[in-house]
This record gives sequence, structure tokens and C-alpha cells, in this order.
Amino acid sequence: MVDLDTLACMDGLVWLRSGREVAHRLNLDQSSVSRRQQRCASSFGVTLKKEEQEWVIQGDRTLLKMERRVHQAARLQGLRPLRLEASYWTLPLLCDPEPSGWIAGLSNLVGVEPNLTLLRERICDAWICGLPEQPDPEDPDLCILPLCTMPLQLLVRADHPLVNRPSLSIEDLQAFPSLALPNGVYPTTEKQLRAIGLWNSPVRMTRYRKELWEGRSVTDVTIGYGHCLSQAACNESLVSLPFELTFASGEVLVVQREQRQHPTIQALAHDLRTRLEALQERYPEIRLTPLARADV
Repeated sequence: MVDLDTLACMDGLVWLRSGREVAHRLNLDQSSVSRRQQRCASSFGVTLKKEEQEWVIQGDRTLLKMERRVHQAARLQGLRPLRLEASYWTLPLLCDPEPSGWIAGLSNLVGVEPNLTLLRERICDAWICGLPEQPDPEDPDLCILPLCTMPLQLLVRADHPLVNRPSLSIEDLQAFPSLALPNGVYPTTEKQLRAIGLWNSPVRMTRYRKELWEGRSVTDVTIGYGHCLSQAACNESLVSLPFELTFASGEVLVVQREQRQHPTIQALAHDLRTRLEALQERYPEIRLTPLARADV
């Protein structure tokens, strides 16, 4: 019903929040983005409304979903760049420069559901997701391509009272505040950390803000969480506590299940694994995950 760029202007606002960001990625001016998104919304009988700084599409989206499926197929054929979401650490470390044929988003959405929604709605084509929060293996629509694992650490400022202790108990950790997000934002991580009395000092943010996350651990005695890649990206002088968590972190690539074997998706997974392999020299704790038989 609409051309590739017209739908991209409307969906781009949902994905990227601003006409400026959409214009930059589509090589259009902002006025063209505005006109095209209005034309697109009118064509599908929907409206765009801003809620808490995010664009939301309102109305019956039945035809829109069908059109998105067609446009995603066109992107897979190379008619337009594919769309990749990441995280605030994988964006600079794994997506710069952007993989061939892909454009990366802002990669600062907080929470599992907002990113999964972009995939399910076919606004985005792939997401580099933290290992603990990967979709259920029985998810009918989405699946993962494994990338790597690495230890998750408890992080504090260098002069934190717990730093110089040779070992720590759960009770030692529970004596201090620890970073948390609202219930259900990262459900698996939340469950694991709550089990040992952590995840108790909530921060409200829908888009990543360094000063509200790592910044809390830099300025006070709040215990934070991270791994070698998040530490490299945020560039803060936090140190790890001598306490071994019972679960690991890592990265997986989440895609549409029916596209798992598509050459373009396989090429992206290979590219990301190659970049992770290059990072192993600096961060030997990164372990590449063996590919499943179906992915070889």
C-alpha cells in the first residue's frame, strides 16, 4: 500500500523517537519524514501519539502488520538496509562500524518487552540481547543464535567498604543498596539477584542513562552489575567484588524464527562472532558459544 521509505518514516519514529534520527538514517530531511509518516498513518487508518517520550501507533494495525511483513522481506532481499537493535555496550563494541547491510538503532531501550515488541512487529529485524533475558526456546515467533558467554560481576567504586575483603557473604552484600529496575523489566536477572537479596534500590528509566545506572555506583555505595563489555563501554573506574554469582551473562542474536537460516541473518551472526573473537584478546573471559547444529 505504501513505498518502502514511507513506511520506514512512520516505523522509524517508533524505533528511533525523533524525526532527526529517522532522517539521518534514511538520508531524508526532517520535513520529508514528517510528511511521509502522516501519509503512511492516513493510508492505514492509524495515528501516532507520543506517550512518555515514545511514539505509539494507535488504531487497527491489521493491514499495517501485513505490510510490514512484505517490507521486511524486501529488506532481506537487499532493497533497503536491515534494522539492528543492540544495547549500550554492544552498540559501540559490536556495531561500529555497522555490519554490512544493516543500520543500528539508538540501542538504549531499557527492558526486554520493548525490544521484543520491535521484533514481533517487524519494525526491527534483529536484536543483540543479553543472555539471561533470551526468549523462551518454545517461542513460536522468535528464536536465538548464540554468540558468547561471560561472567557477570558485582561492581562498586574503588573505595567501597567491601572492596578489600578477601571474601564476601550474602549478608555482607545485603548491608548495602543495590541497583534495580521496576518489576519485570528484566525478569530473569531480577529473579536471580533478588534470590540473594540484591536488586533492591529501584531506578526508573525507559532509556539507558549512564548517570542513573553506573553513575549511582560511582557516586555512592550502591552495588551495581556488569561484565567486561559493559565496563569497556561505560568507561567508569568501577571494580568487581570477590563474590561469584551462580549465573552468567553473555549475548545472543534474536531473530524471526522463519528467518533463522536466511543467508543475511547467518552473515550477521558470523560477523558478530568475528568481532567478539577479536575482543577476546583484551577480554579473555569472553567465551564464544558453539553454534547449534542447525546454525552451522
